[in-house]
Amino acid sequence: KTGATSPSPPPPPPPADSGGGGGGGGAANALFAEINQGANITSHLKHVKKGEGLKDRPVPVAKAAAKPAAAAAKPPKFALEDKRWCVEYQKGAKDLCVSEPLVKHTVYLFKCEDCVLKVSAKVNHITLDSCKKTAVVFDSVMAGVDVVNSTSCTLQTLVKVPTITVDKCDATTLILNRESLDCEIVSAKSSALNIQMPGKTDDDEFKEVPIPEQFVSKFDGDKWTTECMAHSG
Repeated sequence: KTGATSPSPPPPPPPADSGGGGGGGGAANALFAEINQGANITSHLKHVKKGEGLKDRPVPVAKAAAKPAAAAAKPPKFALEDKRWCVEYQKGAKDLCVSEPLVKHTVYLFKCEDCVLKVSAKVNHITLDSCKKTAVVFDSVMAGVDVVNSTSCTLQTLVKVPTITVDKCDATTLILNRESLDCEIVSAKSSALNIQMPGKTDDDEFKEVPIPEQFVSKFDGDKWTTECMAHSG
């Protein structure tokens, strides 16, 4: 009929009988009783303010990353292998000496630090590789001397050297005698390279000359030309 009120929704179905006896049915009845409370279902819950209880929680601590194990130091080496004198991993040795080399021998220094080596006779070639604060004093070299990946190293010739190559080095000093002033010096990717050379007479003091490490390139309309920047003094 028009104007009649709608019928109320049916009540929830009674809990199914599990057949197990009083324990299971009682728990189910209690659950439905709480649900039928409506808005009062949360009345027994404790109200927690914002931030309350946080100070009692344990603060997580980040674990420090494990440090990689340090590489074991290699023992120093000074030995003649075939035709090569191997001087490796020396530290603080100031009295190293290749006393009786042959002309066919080469001398190879690798990862030496704070050392002084003297080569007392003519050899074919000398190489300094990855050395620091190391000095080599030699008589004469047939082919030449190479200095690679080294820092604060010094070379001094007493007789004759035709060529010295300095590659990827910093603060290298070359001390030349008068007979080696025609030496060809090739440098690449190196900084603070200096040459100490004798004066005009034997009574004059040695003069230090820096090797340029800055260059200027210009286009002249036909090709590019490159010149080193002049050092004053």
